[in-house]
Amino acid sequence: MKRILFMGILALLGCKNNSAPKNPPFEEQFQIFKDLGFKLNEETNKSDLERWDKQDFIDEPFSLMYMTLGQTIEREPWKPLTNRCWDFDTEAIEDHGSYVDIIKNLERITRGELIFENIKDYVDIEEEKAWISFTVSGKDYKWDLKIDNDWVDVDLFSKIVELTKKNKSKGRYTYFDTGGQNAVLGFETPESLKEIKRKTGLKITWL
Repeated sequence: MKRILFMGILALLGCKNNSAPKNPPFEEQFQIFKDLGFKLNEETNKSDLERWDKQDFIDEPFSLMYMTLGQTIEREPWKPLTNRCWDFDTEAIEDHGSYVDIIKNLERITRGELIFENIKDYVDIEEEKAWISFTVSGKDYKWDLKIDNDWVDVDLFSKIVELTKKNKSKGRYTYFDTGGQNAVLGFETPESLKEIKRKTGLKITWL
């Protein structure tokens, strides 16, 4: 039930714009994302995206590349390919540190707009107890979280969205439904999201 709820968060469909090319090859898709500002991190390169057959990128235009850009490289030091988005598996809660990892990734994709300090969590599946605490803009927060086996408590994301409003960040978190148990989260301004949707046709919504 929780995973269904997460995949449906604000699932408002964006309209596909005709300016997005139809079934473009890998190289064209990669160039479009580069033009949109999806910069690869140091120690990563274009070959790290080529973990799928190039025909798969054509069969799933832009969506597969967007999802892959949100992943880490498949070699040491396992760095994220880009800080522009994050491909998040909703079945990711295992033990202490699971929610710390989530907060760190949510911070990373804001590219400096939101800074989380003193991040701590507690996760005990058997005890059915979890919480996350941190400091943002000098204010301390501690939130109790629900346990549902290893599924994330989706209420966390709603609370984080409220933090962006409270701190009046220029960007806002975005959500892309992959059709599976993972979702691609981003952080964009209204202008940058509009341009991404125009050039790729991806149905990315506000979280």
